[in-house]
Amino acid sequence: MKTTDSRDPLDRTIDDLLASRPLQPSDDFVARVLAAADQLPVEKQRTSSVGQLLRFALPIAALIAVAFTLAQLIPTKPTAVAAPALSAADMQEIFLLEEGLTGLSQLQHEQFSSTNLLNTLDALTFDIES
Repeated sequence: MKTTDSRDPLDRTIDDLLASRPLQPSDDFVARVLAAADQLPVEKQRTSSVGQLLRFALPIAALIAVAFTLAQLIPTKPTAVAAPALSAADMQEIFLLEEGLTGLSQLQHEQFSSTNLLNTLDALTFDIES
């Protein structure tokens, strides 16, 4: 990389001299440079506690962020469907049916010929239809 200024007369003179008489390195130049480079102390990489902390903390922080994001997508409580509200007439019908059915469950074998069974069924039928 040439860092000389071509407008400067001294730089031009130096460039002309170097072009006319190129410099030749000595025979042992390469060996001396390699030997000097081998004698230089090797600089160890400094590992700071912040660097070690960031090496583990950043992936853990990313995992926590992803977990919180996914946790918001998962429904925590199942949505319960509310039963429709019963009107007073519906509840009255249910009570009447229940009373009639309990009366039917208490029948004995000899009561099948009785007219009470027919009266109960008629009452239930008329109450349901009205």
